[in-house]
Order: sequence, then C-alpha cells, then structure tokens
Amino acid sequence: MAEIRTTLYSSELQKLIFPDNSFYKKSIGETGVADKTEQVEKPVQTKISKAKEGKPNSLPLSVETSTDSTKKYNTTLIYCAPLLIDSQSELLVNYNKRQTKQEQQAAEINTKVAAYTMEHWCPKLEANILKTTGDARPSNVMGFTSQRKALTKEDLLKVLNLMMRMGISGMGGNWYGMVTADMYTDLLAIPEFVDYYKTGNESRLKEGVIGRILGIDIFQRSTEEGHNGVLYNGKTPLRGDAEVKDSLLSGALFWNDKMVCRAEGRLRTIINAEAPGYLGGTIIESFTRYGADIIRDDQKGVIALLEDKA
Repeated sequence: MAEIRTTLYSSELQKLIFPDNSFYKKSIGETGVADKTEQVEKPVQTKISKAKEGKPNSLPLSVETSTDSTKKYNTTLIYCAPLLIDSQSELLVNYNKRQTKQEQQAAEINTKVAAYTMEHWCPKLEANILKTTGDARPSNVMGFTSQRKALTKEDLLKVLNLMMRMGISGMGGNWYGMVTADMYTDLLAIPEFVDYYKTGNESRLKEGVIGRILGIDIFQRSTEEGHNGVLYNGKTPLRGDAEVKDSLLSGALFWNDKMVCRAEGRLRTIINAEAPGYLGGTIIESFTRYGADIIRDDQKGVIALLEDKA
C-alpha cells in the first residue's frame, strides 16, 4: 500500500526583492493629472533685461513685452500583463494569493516608474555630465568587464562647485544624490566622509535617505544588474532596463527637487473574479500613466557623475 504523505503550506510567503524606489518623490509632483493626459505643460519664465542704475538718457523708457514659455513633457502607459490565479491554487496555499499578487504587480509598476524617472531626469548637456577620477577598481554591475575609476572627494567637490555655479539656490529646494552601491562604499573609504551616514535622522532614513554629505541627501539604489538606473551610452541616457554592455557607463545622479518634475496617475487594478473560460480563476491587471522630466531646457538642477573607465 502506498504511503500517504501530507504537505504543509506555510502562511509565510518569501516575497520578491525590489530596489528602493522612494527617491522619485523628491520632485515637483502633479498628482492625478496623468490619468487621461498624454502631455503636461509647465510655464517657464523667460529672461527680462537686467536692472540699471543712474539717470536714463531719455524718457519715456523703452517698453519690453513680457512673454513666458512652456516646457512640455509626455506621460506614458505603464502596466503589467494580466495575471491568472487559478481557483485550485488559491485553495491550496495558506496566504492570500490574490492580495500578494496585487502587491507584486504594484511593486513592479513602481520599479518601472522609478526606471523611467531616472532616464528622464538624467542630463544630456555635456557640461552637466562629470566623470570619476579615482583609482581603478572592479565594478559589480553585471555586464561590465572593465575596471572603473572610484569616486573621490575631489569628484564630489566638482559636483558641489557645479551646483553652486548653476545659481539656483534662490529657487529653494534641496539637493539629492542617487549613488551606486560601489560609489557608496567608495564614500565610506574617504576618511573625511566615513562617518557621514551618522548624520541622518530617523525621519530621513524612513524616506530612503541614507546620509547627508556636502549638503546633499544621499540615496542608494541597486537593480538586479547592480546599477541604480543611471546608464549612459556616450552622452545619451538609456532606459534603466536596457541591456548592460561594457561600452556603457553607470554612475550617480544629483538633482534639486525644484528643478525636476513628475506627473502621476492613479494605479488602477482591475479584478475579474471567476472569469468565464478559466475554470473559476481570477484575472488581475494593473496599470497607470506616468511622466517625468527636467523642468528647464538649460537643464540647471541636474548633474550626472559617471564612473569612468580606468
């Protein structure tokens, strides 16, 4: 007689690991506008003539016409493929499978939104793209076979200098930096910065901020490939899920939260319980619309610091 073996299904589910995507909230947000909108316009002030001093040569003074421009950026549809949960699997497991799959789809969409944001916040102007200058070290990015130059104190001072020369301090806002795991450990090897992570308070840590250095709140994020979503082919930023090749460069992104923007739609989840033709199964699909951009055409407020090849 065959032995009957029972199977115990644990109520604890080991969930997938997703990168920290909280950084993109540090921007000007247009919440709810992307649901039915394919393009968002933001008004941008144009320059007027500089102020003068002393008695004018003649009266009346010449009159200037006040005109402002607009900056447009698109929104896109971000979605997960519909997911079927068959009725038998729901009966066999001890956890709420429908709820966990909804959460998994939401996390996947949030990760895609973060990758889209990184691509569209990365500068394209050569003046805003800096490169590291440190000693050669291996890279932990999958697909990178060549060594890369480590992040140094001097590299960060160049970033700070460029921030100040952009002249946007009067706009308010805070500066943030998204570094790679390799860059973060480079920071901890710099004697002046070795204790910088201790300056973070609990509220900032809950927001994903792991430290503050030179007045910049630091985030760290890592994808499955080992980079943080910043990928460049020359001066062109690529999608965060692009194929990683050794010819590409990865690195850090620095931004002022008043100089970048995002447009968020509602995350919609449609549940078709006991869908006909699927033997009582449930179909779940989730989607949203989203957009992100640099506010100014001169790209002031964003800086890329790429790990140069050694």
